[in-house]
Amino acid sequence: MRSRPGFTLVELLVVITIIGVLIGLLLPAVQAAREAARRGQCINNLKQLAQAAHSYQDVQGTFPSCLYQPQAYTVGRRAWNNASWLVLMLPYLEQQPLHDAVNFSVMWGSTPILPVVLPGWDPKYYGEQNATVRNTSIDVFACPSDPSPRNTNLHADEIRDLSAVGTSYVGNMGSNCLDPASGFPCQSPALGDVTGGNGIYWRQGSRVSNPQILDGLSNTAMIGEQIMAASQWNAWVHANQSLGSTALPLNYAHQPPSSLWTWTSSFRSSHPGGADFALCDGSVRFVHDSIAFAVYQALSTRAGGEMLSADSF
Repeated sequence: MRSRPGFTLVELLVVITIIGVLIGLLLPAVQAAREAARRGQCINNLKQLAQAAHSYQDVQGTFPSCLYQPQAYTVGRRAWNNASWLVLMLPYLEQQPLHDAVNFSVMWGSTPILPVVLPGWDPKYYGEQNATVRNTSIDVFACPSDPSPRNTNLHADEIRDLSAVGTSYVGNMGSNCLDPASGFPCQSPALGDVTGGNGIYWRQGSRVSNPQILDGLSNTAMIGEQIMAASQWNAWVHANQSLGSTALPLNYAHQPPSSLWTWTSSFRSSHPGGADFALCDGSVRFVHDSIAFAVYQALSTRAGGEMLSADSF
């Protein structure tokens, strides 16, 4: 009877080491492939949103507008309840039943905003009637590369401390001023100015259409990415929380991390090296975070008169 030789401990350790090395070599490739797939879905989401915005414009005459006021303010027979541009686009994203479930005569939450100081901010317009819509998660509003939890209670205005689902995609407000103390060029009008922004969307209405985009549809951003967890203002339903500005550089990380909206209402992504933007012509471009700041801001203005070439961003 001959004994069958087995593996020695040294041989076993060598095999384990080789397997570990192979895994270490293959893992980055697997992770890169997964990120490529996630980014591909993210691009498709942006294309759907841009297409829906154009479909809305074909019917309504303008891109969807944000509605930032309580019901005391009306425009075109529509009650203002802080609804975002994303809310108004729901019928064009095959979400008509969800749009029909919105009570536009009631705000999104039950936390009153200055009910005594400002006329029209009446507590009777606050409540939880829109809580179901507020907490509804829609896949096209979330980038698969964004690791943030979709539903949090880190929000503001009438949904402060209440749960709401966020969005990975925010409307381009332009290069509007956020914080003069930032040290970056601070252009007017300021965020929230009722006269409007120099981009496509802002919180108190917008009513921008193609003829007003004088810099060219292919040279003007419409929608960009954000990392939901980087902002406490990210609810997809809310006019004041669905916008981004180029007042800060792309993927700018404030040190230490700040909870101030003036430092978080900007564009960020989890993609290595930059972020995806849907332009006003419906195309999607990857903008590198090394882009010159002046070019980055020019990309966000609709009628700034800047000259941009296709290879400058």
